[in-house]
Parts: sequence; C-alpha cells; structure tokens
Amino acid sequence: MLGHTWVPVAAEAAEAHPLYGLRGWLRVVSLLTTLTAIAGPAMTLVFAVKAAALPPAQQPAGAVVVALLALGSGIWIVSALLWFRLAPNFLAAWVELSALSMALDIAADLLLRAWGPLPADFGVENGSMVGEIATSILLAGIPWLLFWRSRRFRVTFRHELRDDDPLLRR
Repeated sequence: MLGHTWVPVAAEAAEAHPLYGLRGWLRVVSLLTTLTAIAGPAMTLVFAVKAAALPPAQQPAGAVVVALLALGSGIWIVSALLWFRLAPNFLAAWVELSALSMALDIAADLLLRAWGPLPADFGVENGSMVGEIATSILLAGIPWLLFWRSRRFRVTFRHELRDDDPLLRR
C-alpha cells in the first residue's frame, strides 16, 4: 500500500465504486461522531448549571470550563456536519478543528491553573500539561492516520482510487 499513488476520479465514478459510502468501519466513526455531537451540548448545559452554583471566587474558572465545553461542542457539531455531507475537505477540516480544540484546551488549562482548582465534580484534572497535549495529539492523530490510509474513506470523501484499482482499467 505504501507504493501506490492515488488517482482523482469524478464524483460519479467514486459513487459507483463498491467502497463508496459510510459503510464498514466508517459506521463506527459515524456513530461516535453523532453521539459526541449530541452529548457535547448536553454536557455543556449540565456544567453551566454547576458553574452557576459555584461560589463567586470560583465562577470565572467555572465559566472557562463551560466556554471550553461549548466551543468543543461546536467543533464536534461542525465535524459531524462535514462528515455526513461527505465533504471532500473533511480531512483538512479535521486537522484544523483538532488544532483549535487543542489550543482551547491549553488556554483553558492555563487559566484554570491561574484561578485555582474547581470542585471534584467538574472533572478537571490537575495533571501534566505535556501529558494532556500528547493525549490530545494522539486522539486527533490516530483517526487522521486511519482516514488517510483508508481506501473506503478516500473513495468516499476525496474521490480518489489507488492506481491499481480494477475500476481504473475499464
């Protein structure tokens, strides 16, 4: 697979390919994307209620957590929309949205460290920032690699076939 090149084809040719569509392992991604896009706003609402009940000294930190969750929910909703529209630019958008999410996470982490800890029911860890960044990169990078290497993904989203695909010989 490393020695193959990808050949762009017309959308009609890609749609006629047996690998086209959100089937196979892409169903798992569809399910996870849907669940995350639904759970994100619900979690944001729950945490907004918790933040409103915090003592005044902790309310700015609570607002940061709520803002981070709201922006993260927005990122996942945009990702879900691009995913289900089979947007050819999904992979580039995934990288950009993941980078934005990581930047927001780092900014929130720095602000929360400056304002002090929140109650344990907020679920904010006080772990290493390097560890959190590494985890974020892995969580964004592994799916990107899977998408980039997947024939099904490339046929469906990028309208590309491997140079040895039998449909190119017709």
